[in-house]
Amino acid sequence: MRTYAEMTHCVNLERFKRRKQMGRPINKKHIGDGAGKIQVTAVRFAAGGEITTESHIVKQRSTNKFIVTDGNKTETCTLVNKSIGGLGASEFCINVTDSDGVTKQVTKLYNRKMQLEGNTRHVWTRDADGLSDAIEKVISGATAADPCVITATGHGFSNGDKVSIRGVVGMVELNLETAYTVANKTTNTFELDGVDSSGFTGYTSDGVATKAATESGGIVVDAQAT
Repeated sequence: MRTYAEMTHCVNLERFKRRKQMGRPINKKHIGDGAGKIQVTAVRFAAGGEITTESHIVKQRSTNKFIVTDGNKTETCTLVNKSIGGLGASEFCINVTDSDGVTKQVTKLYNRKMQLEGNTRHVWTRDADGLSDAIEKVISGATAADPCVITATGHGFSNGDKVSIRGVVGMVELNLETAYTVANKTTNTFELDGVDSSGFTGYTSDGVATKAATESGGIVVDAQAT
């Protein structure tokens, strides 16, 4: 029979192995519920359908396993390389925006880097308070026209900026994992350069336009608004 000291040594050794395998975990200030903390894009718990309302990480178990909650259910889920609509039971996804404005899925999270859709690792951009430096603006309108004109009050974008769009209801064709280029901006509107939306479904509500990271190779993590 093992002594208490031997058993304690074995437990500590196992913990050390897990930590070494996982790498340095995410700083706890970046996870949890609150403004600027990492936003879970979508989650599907063991029972029920996908949830795309604001959910967040409670605790990190490994580089791709996390305890996730939507405020009602809390489960250990696996971070996967899947888009909204394709999640299996106990899976979740986190979308990020790269410096070209392209939306991608995170497959692993580390303290200062993340792995995207394969084996490449990127530095993720957040400020000292854990806030994303992405410019995120709520969309209140989208025209079915050539070119498509987006309304987002006080958006602050400039012509030539790269933006991604998600969460639009009605004109779901805009919710693509691609970069749009801002053109002919005004204080509250901007065009999507080269996008003819005249044949798209009519805009109903919602949507967020996110400006891409400003540094080459930087990755912007979607952050909670409140």
